Amino acid sequence: MIIYTCITNGYDEIQDHYYDPDVQYVCFTDGTIEKKGPWEFRDILIETDDPVRLSTHPKQNPHLYFPMGSKTVWIDGCYLMTKEFVERSKENLDNHNFTIMRHPNRYSYLDEVLEGFMTSMDTYEDEILISQTLKDIGYNFKDYISPVCASIWRVVTEDLVKFDELWSKYSLIGANRDQLSFDAARQLTSMDMNVLEYGFLAKDGFRQPGSMGMSFEKVGRKKLHPQVGHRKQYLERDKLLAELKKITGLHPFFYAKYDHMPMVERHVINPQLPS
Repeated sequence: MIIYTCITNGYDEIQDHYYDPDVQYVCFTDGTIEKKGPWEFRDILIETDDPVRLSTHPKQNPHLYFPMGSKTVWIDGCYLMTKEFVERSKENLDNHNFTIMRHPNRYSYLDEVLEGFMTSMDTYEDEILISQTLKDIGYNFKDYISPVCASIWRVVTEDLVKFDELWSKYSLIGANRDQLSFDAARQLTSMDMNVLEYGFLAKDGFRQPGSMGMSFEKVGRKKLHPQVGHRKQYLERDKLLAELKKITGLHPFFYAKYDHMPMVERHVINPQLPS
């Protein structure tokens, strides 16, 4: 089994993880982090000025970085791995070729778009462009499954290659939110996935069935996600939703219920990390 991550722009720092001697650990990087632990540090196969899209290339394309048949675990660089996480990861890959977690908030498509927009990670034009593009290919907005892309368990197969290519393709259009393009690839390929409904630990540490045995708190995060939108665009929520209603057919009354203001406070109004 291979556990891998990618850290660019000094965005995260390597934590004191639990390391399994039978696991290969690979970290792709642009050279902006302190190298430590049993990680094998490798270069990223593309060049771009966008540190987010640079870091997502290995995430979205394990078939370009590892041999066919490899059992891979992607994990974002800010999380702290536990022994239970590694053991559950082995179980996932022994029983399924593709496993993901569903977000505990069960976002709708509109909720997911708003998270990127209101925190200024994406622009108004970005959100409209990706939404219109997905409409044009027949995407079903009501069928959005709210994937968590912080950790993904995949066996590198021929079927996975097509999924990877589509995920990468649509991630380059408009919003820099890989959840939207991930779900587009899922719908276009009808990829069979094992979906963990309770992959996160509850806030009190309670382990629900399917839990991966870690909190997924971003303990290693050093900077804010790059923000390309303006600082007041969270005030344009209703304007964006009115336009998205025309494109998606989703009424905000039913599909935009999540309160993003606590996240806006942490990322825009009173930032807790440097940009």
